[in-house]
Amino acid sequence: MSRSARYLFEQIALALTSAFLFVLFFELNDWVFANFAYSDGISWVFLPAGFRIILVLVLGLPGAVGLVLGSWFIDSALFSADTWLLPFLNGLVSGLTPWLVMKYLQHKGWLAPHIMSMTAQRLLQMTLLFSAASAISHQLLWWWLERQDVNIWIDVWPMFIGNALGALLMLYGFKFALDRIRPNRSSPTD
Repeated sequence: MSRSARYLFEQIALALTSAFLFVLFFELNDWVFANFAYSDGISWVFLPAGFRIILVLVLGLPGAVGLVLGSWFIDSALFSADTWLLPFLNGLVSGLTPWLVMKYLQHKGWLAPHIMSMTAQRLLQMTLLFSAASAISHQLLWWWLERQDVNIWIDVWPMFIGNALGALLMLYGFKFALDRIRPNRSSPTD
């Protein structure tokens, strides 16, 4: 197998694995936090928002493509076949918004190269930015497509809070686990 074919296969495998994991976290969130739903599509605690950030930070574009594919899969069960535009664009917004935010943060030099080296304050700032971008982009899309029962000025806040709480739970949990796994840097090496 040539190097470029192997690279392409790896990227596709990463994207498909990301899609599977995103759908799994979506279903887990729906099961655990079913009583915390604000409305259809908006939860007061949305763990997949944190998983979006992790996938994009760790995998980059394949993670974003996986998010798009996972969102399309989830939305295919939620919407009828005659409303293909909303699920299609919703998937693009779901996957590409965190990737674009990551690229912006990298361009500005505000993103640490490794999540383990990020301070708690920087992680909080990054999470709030990702959460705001996701909530605003989804609400703008739903408003633009005139989705029923959407009030952008009201619905954006629960979505932002749900994204932020879910992302903070996931990211701080992920960082906590990584901090426990990585070797102690203060000990001398032989």
